[in-house]
Amino acid sequence: MRIATFAAFLIFAGICMAQDSTPRRLTQESLHAIIAEAAQGFRAEGNVAAFRLGETQLLCVSDALADRMRIIAPVKRLEEATPEELLAALEANFHTVLDARYAVSNGVIFAAYLHPLSSLTREQILDAMHQVAAARASFGTGYSSGGPAFGGVR
Repeated sequence: MRIATFAAFLIFAGICMAQDSTPRRLTQESLHAIIAEAAQGFRAEGNVAAFRLGETQLLCVSDALADRMRIIAPVKRLEEATPEELLAALEANFHTVLDARYAVSNGVIFAAYLHPLSSLTREQILDAMHQVAAARASFGTGYSSGGPAFGGVR
């Protein structure tokens, strides 16, 4: 009797583990749907979605084949930034902007969040939107994504 009960338990556990081990992969369509629910003025064309979070204009660029996505917000032209601002942004990338980052592309400083597309959760997407908006808003002052600073090694 004990062996039969144990065998049934093992079979049941194996079925549960097999079901739980199959991750749900986020698609570009579901990414856009999550953003559209939480943001204002959402519009998408292909792999690019534009939207607002409060007063901040953001873009989400995704590539399903590369399994990557970016949520970005332009901060200012690189030529308008002071050396002190650039150094502060680099230090913030290490301490205070958490999962968001400051980055430069085509002569523009961006607040950005980059992540594999398929493994994102709804909570991560919503958090990313807020972090990028906060990092953009705080450039030049607090250089923060809105969360606690990471202190690192002391």
